Amino acid sequence: MTSSNRTMNRIVLFILGLVAIVAALVGGAGVLPPVRDALSQYVTLPKSVTLDTTTLWIVAVVCVVVIVLSIIWIVTRGRGGTSIALREEKGDDQVTVNVGLVRDVIEHELDEVRDVVGTRVDLYRVRKQRAARVRISVRRGGDAATVLDAVDRALATLDRVLGRQVPTLVHLTGGTKSVLAKKVRVQ
Repeated sequence: MTSSNRTMNRIVLFILGLVAIVAALVGGAGVLPPVRDALSQYVTLPKSVTLDTTTLWIVAVVCVVVIVLSIIWIVTRGRGGTSIALREEKGDDQVTVNVGLVRDVIEHELDEVRDVVGTRVDLYRVRKQRAARVRISVRRGGDAATVLDAVDRALATLDRVLGRQVPTLVHLTGGTKSVLAKKVRVQ
């Protein structure tokens, strides 16, 4: 629900890291004799390099472009996540509802459902509107229809508490946590 692609982020960071490591080694080999001596076992580096002015300008421009693109990449990643579920303003008054209330309402409503192992609620801004993502871990072999009915009731309660509907994505999950988990109840 964010504008970033996790795999693409990892690939770009990996490539930039490799380029930075190679640049640091080559730069260090040209400046520091101990680095040049350590690398001489693996790579043959010239003792001195002469570059004309045009080549230096091309390298400088490429470095500036990489830096600018990296800054743009960093600034545009991760948008969307918010901790504010609802903000109402009337005149000078303002009411702000935090994600904690949404989380508490959903957890309280799903507390009695036997097949629900855990819940996680995240809020995002999608196209200038707040939306919730509710991830529910369901016990292995649990009845998904019962869980979805309970989630519908929990979301209806949330809508009543907030006074308006919040667009919600419900994601049912299973896995190791749901296999090993036991319903813990403290009295």
